[in-house]
Amino acid sequence: MKKLVFTFLLLGLVLAAKSQQKSRVQLVSSVKVIGMPNVDLLKVIRPVFSQDGSTLSADSALFNQAQNTFDAFGNVVITQMSGTIIYSDTLNYNGNTKIALLTRRVRMVDGDAVLTTEYLTYNLGTRIGTYNGGGKIVNGKNVLTSKNGYYFANSRDAYFRRDVLVTSPNSTIKSDTLRYNTGTKISYFYGPTKIKGKDDTLYTENGEYNTIYDQAKFGKNNLYTQGSKSLTGDSLFYDGKRGYGRAVKNIVFIDTADKIILKGNLGIYRKADESTLVTQNAYIILSTENDSTGVDSIWLTADTLLSRVVLRRNLKPLAMMEPKNDLEIMAETEKVTTTDTGIPEEDSNNTPQKVVTDPAEASSKKEEKQADKAAKKQASTLLQKIPEEANLDTVKTRTLLAYHHVKVFKSDLQARADSLYFNYTDSIMRCYSNPMVWTQGSQLSADTIYLQLKKRQLNKMLLNTKGFIANTEGDSTKFNQVRGKLMAGYFKNNTLERLFADGNSESVYFLKEEDGSYSGMNRSVSSRIKILFGKNSLNDIYFIKKPEMVYNPMDKLEKDKELLEGFIWKPKDRPLSKESIIPSIYQVPPKKAEVSKPTTQTTAPKKKLKKN
Repeated sequence: MKKLVFTFLLLGLVLAAKSQQKSRVQLVSSVKVIGMPNVDLLKVIRPVFSQDGSTLSADSALFNQAQNTFDAFGNVVITQMSGTIIYSDTLNYNGNTKIALLTRRVRMVDGDAVLTTEYLTYNLGTRIGTYNGGGKIVNGKNVLTSKNGYYFANSRDAYFRRDVLVTSPNSTIKSDTLRYNTGTKISYFYGPTKIKGKDDTLYTENGEYNTIYDQAKFGKNNLYTQGSKSLTGDSLFYDGKRGYGRAVKNIVFIDTADKIILKGNLGIYRKADESTLVTQNAYIILSTENDSTGVDSIWLTADTLLSRVVLRRNLKPLAMMEPKNDLEIMAETEKVTTTDTGIPEEDSNNTPQKVVTDPAEASSKKEEKQADKAAKKQASTLLQKIPEEANLDTVKTRTLLAYHHVKVFKSDLQARADSLYFNYTDSIMRCYSNPMVWTQGSQLSADTIYLQLKKRQLNKMLLNTKGFIANTEGDSTKFNQVRGKLMAGYFKNNTLERLFADGNSESVYFLKEEDGSYSGMNRSVSSRIKILFGKNSLNDIYFIKKPEMVYNPMDKLEKDKELLEGFIWKPKDRPLSKESIIPSIYQVPPKKAEVSKPTTQTTAPKKKLKKN
C-alpha cells in the first residue's frame, strides 16, 4: 500500500513540473546592484524578486538573468498570493523550474501550520515542499516530526516517512508512513502505526485518525489495548471522546487479569463501564484449573454476550442456602439397614438403629468424623465475603451476561439455558429459563441453576426450585431419578462428588444384579436425600429422616410408576464438543467413536440403596 501511495506521489511531482509554463524572474527593487567582472552575474543588495505573483526577498543575492536563476543570502523570505510564507538563511532558486532550495533554519507558514527543517525543496508552481533530513510541522496543538516529508500546500496534505511522531492533547502517534491534512487535522496511516492515549493504545497498519474529535478507523491488523484488556477485529472504529468502539469481523476481546477470551463477528466497546457487547457467532472462553489435567476451559456461546465492569457495591448479593455438611447430617440421621431389595429392616422393638451397612465405611468412621469436623470449621457461604477494609465505592468487578440459546461446554460438564449471568465477585454462574446441566452421566434440571467457581475450579452447584436428576446406564430405558425443591452439589477436582436434595425429596432407583439385569425398583420419599457420584455414574443414594420406601420387583412393576413427576430426558440438547456449539471453529466432524451419549457406562457396579 505505501509503495503504491508514493508511486503516485512521485508521478504527480513529475507531471506537475512538466506542465509548468516558463516565465522570467523579475528584479522588482534593491538597494544596490553591482556588476560582476567576466561573469554574467549581478550582486544585488536587499533585492526583491517577483515571478507569477510570488515575491522573493533577502539581504543579498547573486542574480543570473541569462539563466533565470539566483542565490540569496540572509533573511530569505518567499511570499505567495495564497498566503504561504517561507523563511530561511539561504536560497537557490531556478526560475525555469520554479524550484527553490532553502537551507538553514527553514520555516514554512501555511495558515495555522508551520513547517520547520534545515533543508527544504519547494516548488512555487505546484506549491509542493519536500525534506529528507528531518522536519517538524506544528498545526495548532498537534506536532508532527519525521525523517522525510512532503507538503502539498494546495490541498494542505503532508506525507511523512520514517520515524513519524504525532503528538496531540489526546494522544501520541508513532508510524512508519503517514499522511496528515493540516486543514482537517486528520491523519491517515499506510504502515505500522501506534496511537497511545492517556490509558489505552491503538495499533493498526492502515486507517485514519481525527485529532480534533479523537476518532479512529482501522482496517488492517488492528489492536486496541487498555490495561489487561485488548480488542482486535478486521475493522475497528473508536471515538475517544465518547469512549465508544466498534469492531467488525473476527473480533477477539481478551482480559488477561480475569482470564477470559470473548469472540464474535460484531462487537461494541464502551470505556465508561469497560463493557464489550458481542453478537454474530459470539462465544467466550473462561479458563479454569483442574488438579489432574491443568487448565480446562469453559466454552460458552449465546446469541448475545455482554461483559462489563461494575462497582461491587451495586451488585445484589445472592442469598444461597448452605447445606449441612456430613458431620451435621450424621448427628441427626436415623439409619436403617437395607436388604439387596432395598426394603428397610427394623429391630425387635421397632426402633430405627444407627448402624453402618458398609464395613469399609465403618472402619474409616473415625477418620471421616475428623475430616468432617475440619470441613465444618472451614464452611462458608456460596457468596464470597468482601474484606471489611475494602472500599465498596471504588472496588470494581467484571460481570458477564449471555442472552438466548446459551450453551456451555467443558470436558466434564455441559449446560444449556436461555440466559446466564456471571460475576467475578462471587464467581457464581446463574443459569435461567429451563436450564439443564449434564455431568457424571446425569442430567440435572431446575427452574434456576447456580454453578460456583472457586480458585478457578468448579466448587458448588445449586438447583433452585423443582430440582431434578435423571440418570441411566448405557442404552437402558430405566432411569434413576431424584427430585426435590432444592438441591446443592459439591465438586472435587472439577468433578461432582456429592449432592443433597431437600424438601419432600423423592427418588426412583433401579437395582441391578451382577449379570447386569434389573431385579427391581425402589421408590422412596424423604425430607433429605444424599447422592454420591462416581466417574460418569450415580453411585449411591442415602435417605435421611424416616424415609418411606416402596420396593417393586421387575415382574410386578407398573409402567406409570417408573417416572417421577417432572421427568424430562433430552440427550440431544447436550453439547458434545466446543465445535458443536461454535460453528466458526468447527473443522472436522468428530469421529463416531468420539461422540458419547449423555450417559455412558458399559459396566455398572452392583449398588445398594442406603439410608445414611
